[in-house]
Amino acid sequence: MIWKLIAFFVRKLDPEIAHKLTLKSLKLGFHPRLNKIGIPINIGNLIFKNFIGVAAGFDKNAEVINKIHFLNFGFTEVGTITPVPQYGNPKPRIFRLEKDKAIINRNGFNNLGMLKAKKKLQNYRKKFPVGSDFLVGVNIGPNRNSQDRFNDYKVLAENLSEFADYISINVSSPNTPNLREFQKKENLEKVINFVKEGIATSKTLNKKLPIFLKIAPDINKQTLNSIIETAHTQKIFGLIISNTTLDRDRNLKSKKTNELGGLSGKPLFKKSTDILSQANKLIKNNNYKLFLIAAGGVSDGKTAYVKILCGAHLVQLYSSLTFEGPLVADKIISGLLKLMKRDNIDNIFDMVGIINDPKEAMNIAINGFKKEKN
Repeated sequence: MIWKLIAFFVRKLDPEIAHKLTLKSLKLGFHPRLNKIGIPINIGNLIFKNFIGVAAGFDKNAEVINKIHFLNFGFTEVGTITPVPQYGNPKPRIFRLEKDKAIINRNGFNNLGMLKAKKKLQNYRKKFPVGSDFLVGVNIGPNRNSQDRFNDYKVLAENLSEFADYISINVSSPNTPNLREFQKKENLEKVINFVKEGIATSKTLNKKLPIFLKIAPDINKQTLNSIIETAHTQKIFGLIISNTTLDRDRNLKSKKTNELGGLSGKPLFKKSTDILSQANKLIKNNNYKLFLIAAGGVSDGKTAYVKILCGAHLVQLYSSLTFEGPLVADKIISGLLKLMKRDNIDNIFDMVGIINDPKEAMNIAINGFKKEKN
């Protein structure tokens, strides 16, 4: 109860001040220590003690990796990191939509740059080598004013791969001009090849370091099909579905819904799940091997269950930390375990992608499989 109350009062602060205070509190050890329950899953050569992780954007500069695992997450994704530091877009640039449990941000890859992040990651890896039981993904993206954005990806991969359990390529932030153009086939192939070159010339011992593509929810079926085909032919490990959306649900109730930027949180759930489900069907129909991480609107066991039924092997969150507080991972895991027990499911892998329709998946999450089988 105390942590939910603290989260409530923190939300009364300016969003960026609240975020800085949260990071500072974590650094000082002011956080719960929750390492009691988990739902492990192995995908490829990656072993996750828990299926749920923190999405990129929370720990932009790799400052609190060693603290996040205390909150019962199985992994975290630092970044988005750019080659050189950048301030991002002008403030104010983060807006809470309290009534909708949503956030609009137009941060624009504000971060301290590759060298600062590299130093933080180096220090972390001295105690916890790559392959430890808490996995760390590194999310990379180009500088806004870069003269060669493709080379930015290469430089980042070259410098940071040795500290990563996986690399996440951000080609979908709506807050960096024209970045989503990199989701087009020719550009995407080029980005991937530059990242691979960076990994090959890095100091990592794993030259086949897993690569995920983080994609937008604001794409049509043709673009999604192209992305999946490219990911398959380029032997990418998987996709993260999805980034924030530029769309605005007309049912949003909060003020500031018309602020520019990407929308995350509860209103993103349906759209991101629809894209996830479509991706899962395309992957299965073509017999491709791609792992999926779901992000967008996960806040409890039910929403996590829907994501998994629609194809997710792993789940990420960020906005839910804001609205639910630091106990959110425990809440989701406990809720999902109850649903799995209700439906006689022992292993999370047994339910990954078995339902093609998100509406049907939600019905199962609410009512169980019994009615579906009769």
